[in-house]
Amino acid sequence: MFFGDDGQISDEQLKHMDEVTLKNARFVKMREGDVVLLDNYKTMHGRNVFDGTRKHGVAWFEGWEGEEEMKAELQEKMAITA
Repeated sequence: MFFGDDGQISDEQLKHMDEVTLKNARFVKMREGDVVLLDNYKTMHGRNVFDGTRKHGVAWFEGWEGEEEMKAELQEKMAITA
């Protein structure tokens, strides 16, 4: 395993990353027909083992109309609650 700059990742660093990852894991219980949308730049994701079939779709887009306004509104709300 290497960092993005090809720097070596020590066993201690890997252990720390694993601890942080597990501490922050959120599980989403899904039923047939459910859809989960994730931002691959902001979210590390995976899935647990399950029985059955799955359909995997990928979409790539540059955002949407009103995205910047929504972000600004969320940042304001977060600043008020902080």
